[in-house]
Amino acid sequence: MTAQLSRRFVLGGLGGSLLLTRTGPASAAGQTAFRAIRQFSLGDMTISIIDDGSFSMGLGMFASNMPRADIQALFRHYGLPTDKAVIPLQVMLVESDGERVLIDTGMGDTGYAGSGGEEGRLAGALASLGLGVRDIDKVIITHGHPDHVGGLSSGGQDIFTAARHFLPEVEFKFWTQDPAQAPSAMRTMIAHCRERILPVEQSIRSYGDGQELAPGITAVAAPGHTHGHFAVRLESRGESLLHLVDTSVHYLAGLEHPDWSVGADLDKPLAIKTRKRLLAEAAETQTLVAGYHFPFPGVGRVMRYGDGFRYVPMPLG
Repeated sequence: MTAQLSRRFVLGGLGGSLLLTRTGPASAAGQTAFRAIRQFSLGDMTISIIDDGSFSMGLGMFASNMPRADIQALFRHYGLPTDKAVIPLQVMLVESDGERVLIDTGMGDTGYAGSGGEEGRLAGALASLGLGVRDIDKVIITHGHPDHVGGLSSGGQDIFTAARHFLPEVEFKFWTQDPAQAPSAMRTMIAHCRERILPVEQSIRSYGDGQELAPGITAVAAPGHTHGHFAVRLESRGESLLHLVDTSVHYLAGLEHPDWSVGADLDKPLAIKTRKRLLAEAAETQTLVAGYHFPFPGVGRVMRYGDGFRYVPMPLG
């Protein structure tokens, strides 16, 4: 089935550089073929990293407080294109103590214009694992951005109908507010996110810092990217992984230059403070980290590098 464009939304706060497009029912029905899944164990947990696709953004997004030449020089140094960056999307499925827990839901049946229909592979990936949407017990939403809540619902209908959903209260209130009452730059994005979140409202539970949401899965406050953005800590039998989510959106710019602001961060000074705090913790403890937008499968370690940090991908057993 060919996806049909039916709506566009300019993403407020992103300088109008990205559009959300509505694809046809193929993605919602899980007919978008999965591309890659990487499974590994963390103690008694089984973790599946699901490639939900990718999109592109201009480099200025990752250094909004710096001259464009600075980030172009960084990308040129690593042999990367200097006009735009490819941003992967990785949804995490955690199987822990008999529960299947999704951390975020990807884009669902929406996509960023110009992505070529790359997004929305979650349902197909679950099917490849022998799972249906009713096999998911819990869905943890780390924040309300479209590429994290897009798979919550489709056409006004809850997708993960048997699951309990978790979303911080501050995120729920912000992303479901009346768009007409929101800052003008945010109205179209809020309208889209509201549409995705409200169908699951009755099953949503709020959560806070340090709260265990499932066995071995703990919320870690990481505000700045959005007002109630959270990271997630996984722990089992002495092994741990810190899922940074969008604390650092780009694996190079966000780590080597944690003072560079991300255009999509709602509170840029707070986001920088959070980024430095969590990256420093990861470097000092040498825990595994995951990044929602890091190159697939997006799992590795953080090390100190000059005045910043470096992400080092790790082989997964």
